[in-house]
Amino acid sequence: MHQQIDKKTKFFYYTLIIIILTSVNNYNFNKESVFNIKDIQVKGFSKKKNEQIKNDIKEITTKNIFFINNDYFLKLSERNDVKYLTVKKNYPNKIIIDFTPAKPICIIEINNNKIVLGDNGKKLDLENKKENLPTVTGSGDIDKIYSVINLLYDSKLDYKLIKKINFFKSGRFDIHLQKGTIIKLPIKFTKDTINYSSNLLNEKKFVNSKIIDLRIKNKIIKYE
Repeated sequence: MHQQIDKKTKFFYYTLIIIILTSVNNYNFNKESVFNIKDIQVKGFSKKKNEQIKNDIKEITTKNIFFINNDYFLKLSERNDVKYLTVKKNYPNKIIIDFTPAKPICIIEINNNKIVLGDNGKKLDLENKKENLPTVTGSGDIDKIYSVINLLYDSKLDYKLIKKINFFKSGRFDIHLQKGTIIKLPIKFTKDTINYSSNLLNEKKFVNSKIIDLRIKNKIIKYE
């Protein structure tokens, strides 16, 4: 009988110790979880800008990595200098943010001001300006300009050959090439129209043409 009581006492004693230790460990675990974000790695931009972005989001180091979702990083993806953004969770406590920076594609000249347009369709800082970017005149409609430039990129015409794109109120535009040739496109232009103009540039009889006029359907007017 005494032995049974002694066994019960020991069982109660050990159980109590386990409960106490478990409670203490749970308290410490919750207070400073191993899954709290401790390291943020930012890549893609210059070292200075990466550090700046890292500092801007330093408050997430107090958060649990499991409770951070993609919505939190939307404000980073909406930056004007960002084209793509990937976020990787490296468990247990590291976040890796990898940026693909937006690249300048043209310089829009309007009202004596210059706007650098990026390949994400957003305005970039003038410090992103590069040499030999085509200038765009006659329009300040960024969405329209971005749409046209994407069409040019997707066509056979070598974008690097373009010096200037001049828009008109009618909605059409001219393409000024580096070598001096001007391609006049119709109001209802398509990628096929641009591809056609590119093919003409490679034909011997159009090599010395200063103007290739495609404004009239089914007609080609050239000026030497």
